[in-house]
Amino acid sequence: MGVKELSAELGVTPNGIRPHLVSLERDKLVRQIGVKLSGGQPAHIFELTAEAENFFPKAYGVLLAHMLTEVRSTLDDKAFNQLLASTALRLARNWPKATGDRLNKIETGASVLNELGGLAELSQEEGGDFIQGYSCPLSEATKTHPETCYLAQILLEDLTDLKFERCCSYGEKPKCRFQVL
Repeated sequence: MGVKELSAELGVTPNGIRPHLVSLERDKLVRQIGVKLSGGQPAHIFELTAEAENFFPKAYGVLLAHMLTEVRSTLDDKAFNQLLASTALRLARNWPKATGDRLNKIETGASVLNELGGLAELSQEEGGDFIQGYSCPLSEATKTHPETCYLAQILLEDLTDLKFERCCSYGEKPKCRFQVL
């Protein structure tokens, strides 16, 4: 998020946010990952570092990774993908279908990923519209089972009635990225 988004989310003025970001950067808990151009001054975008992520318990990711390994050993590709899809569709029942125009639907999809513990936003680029994630709540599972992102894709497609293509990264710090087709 940028200072403006953090300010709105926390109910603190941008001037109240900036000194905290400076301290968090100094302590290597956040880092600047880019600049967002919005017509005015460029806004720096920040994300948690790996060191900061360690402060948040994520045993569910490790547990999910082991469960997926176990399930994967008993199912062929088709059955495994069907299991992921049916799980996504069941999960989608927790939210109403997105309404409004295309951009509103994409924003709704990003909001659902945020409710699930991620940090995602709409990113409009020359190549199209994307849901860009900056923190994956299932990163432990995606390290060994990148197909876990298929579940998120199906969830987004069901909630928004839009088609998405996975463009996720699976390195040291996995990040969700879905292009809207």
